[in-house]
Amino acid sequence: MKIIWDRIKYGSESVKDSLYENGYANGRILVDSKRCSRCGECAAECIAGAITLGEMAEVQMDKCIFCQECIGVCKQEALTASSDYKMAHLSEKGEELRSKIFKIFNRSLVLRSVDTGSCNACMLELSATQNNFYALSRYGINFSASPRHCDGIVVTGPVTVNMKKALLKTYDAMSEPKLVIAVGSCANDGGVFKDGYGNLDKLSNILPVDLYIPGCPPSPQAIIYGLLLLMDRI
Repeated sequence: MKIIWDRIKYGSESVKDSLYENGYANGRILVDSKRCSRCGECAAECIAGAITLGEMAEVQMDKCIFCQECIGVCKQEALTASSDYKMAHLSEKGEELRSKIFKIFNRSLVLRSVDTGSCNACMLELSATQNNFYALSRYGINFSASPRHCDGIVVTGPVTVNMKKALLKTYDAMSEPKLVIAVGSCANDGGVFKDGYGNLDKLSNILPVDLYIPGCPPSPQAIIYGLLLLMDRI
């Protein structure tokens, strides 16, 4: 995704610091309550339907595709982009599992990646977690080609009609207990493809999701943060 740098206005010094410390990543959209007039222009511009109006504009990061168009249309300059990638969150099932995960998985995870119809952006970022810079394996997290050897699956993309059977076969091939990790806006809520004729349903309506990692695509930092959050190592 092309990042339009002149649209990025830093809301605080801490956001600036995180940019220099972590490098730019598609992060949380911040809303300045003092500037927001609730005009609704950002909500009207959002093609993902991620913005609602309460006391001020509220961005639902699980639905956000991080296009930053809302920032461009806001005349009050109330919305700003940040590199705060720490948006991953556990489902209720994931919260229950986290207290047991050390005992169950012996401080390591073996995962199977399943692309159920993505544009491949999330897959590229997922692959980047395994390079020499991010080195995901140093945390005891690895990927396997066989779901029979795995503790969980990482799903990217909306669940398309043609991929549902393969997804369920992969899930069924894993032994209990097993994790389901939704990576990216499409896996979370369908993203820009959710109303497409080829899409079946939200992942959470097909499989029990333990961990959600928002982003379009999520950065390698965001993915690693979410996995470590699940393992209760941060």
